[in-house]
Amino acid sequence: MTKADKASDLSEAALALDHELRRFEDLAAQAARIRLNTEKNVERATDALSRAAESQDRINAIVQQLVKAVGAARQKQESDAAALIARAQEIAARRKQFADVLQRMAGLGQMAKEVQELLKSGPGNFDEIQQRMQRVADDAAEIGKAAQDQDMEDLSRQADVLRQQVLSAKNKVSILAAKKS
Repeated sequence: MTKADKASDLSEAALALDHELRRFEDLAAQAARIRLNTEKNVERATDALSRAAESQDRINAIVQQLVKAVGAARQKQESDAAALIARAQEIAARRKQFADVLQRMAGLGQMAKEVQELLKSGPGNFDEIQQRMQRVADDAAEIGKAAQDQDMEDLSRQADVLRQQVLSAKNKVSILAAKKS
């Protein structure tokens, strides 16, 4: 039986109370309908009253169990709610960390786009282009390390891939620059 399948103390106490209330109702109805016209019927009515009184005692005990179970359920719910609030705060802080790293990644993307525009504009200052590419690669490595330190696997991989792509492009620019000179 799984935790979800197992009846809680609260539901067991509620069912026991319901069962005992029905028993009490039957005993009270039985005591009320017995005609008190014979000694035997008076005995039967007395017996029904006695059993109803015993049932009333059981009802009181079950109500105490139910109150205790309600208190425990309330305490558990409050504990779970507090844990949930703590987790929500943890998630919000983590989202901010991711947003910060993503913002840095977007800045890298902008730098890479500027380098790409310089390359498209035709032959120019290869030294400047290579320096910018190295800066992008270095920043990507730094961001990748920061992401890795913060256990952001996917962002760490993305930064590393970007760094490798920029270094590869930088090597091609170096070869092109060597051919031009």
